[in-house]
Amino acid sequence: RDIFAPVAAHLSLGRPPGVFGEPLDSLTILPLPLPQRVGRILVGQVLHTDTFGNLITNIRENDLSGGEITLKIKDKLISGLSRTYTEGEGLIALIGSSGYLEISVREGNASVLLGAGVGDPVRVKLNDKKFYQF
Repeated sequence: RDIFAPVAAHLSLGRPPGVFGEPLDSLTILPLPLPQRVGRILVGQVLHTDTFGNLITNIRENDLSGGEITLKIKDKLISGLSRTYTEGEGLIALIGSSGYLEISVREGNASVLLGAGVGDPVRVKLNDKKFYQF
């Protein structure tokens, strides 16, 4: 926001982009790691911790089967998905506004509570009637 907002303001006033710096000759795109499916277990990882301590994973909503899930991070289990950050008590899992699975704690910091951060594995069991080793 400290860079984009002032640039957007200047552009809205009709100033040319060249006044903000030298043009780039190339762009490097870094691939995001994709979650891996092992049977009914989806193994992803934490990509980002936001300013509130929410853990944003690389698991997208459409990676989930639409049924009930159980999530495991570190030694903690979270059952089901919440619709908002204010639902439930303790750790919750929800689909954030970016479409990715997030781990949060109501009125707290999930990163600190779990001692978790970027690169930590997240396992999601796509629930059905069978039990799968978690």
